[in-house]
Amino acid sequence: MKLKEMTIEELFTIYNIACDICKEYSRMTDGYVLATGDNILDQTHNIPSDIQNTINERQSYFAIKDKITNELKKRLISDIEYE
Repeated sequence: MKLKEMTIEELFTIYNIACDICKEYSRMTDGYVLATGDNILDQTHNIPSDIQNTINERQSYFAIKDKITNELKKRLISDIEYE
């Protein structure tokens, strides 16, 4: 189902799910940063492939969360403008 076809309640539910997933990935990458002192998380550094995969997955979930956030913002503004 596309974001535009979802109700605002459905969007809010998947937004919360995406936020929880993003928080979990942030904890994982923060753990790596604390353990190694590599606070850049840059692909040009010699990051182990499993950590790099985690970083890439994290970024894809943050992109999903951003799309949902943008749709929620549009809906909120649209709903308020009609009142």
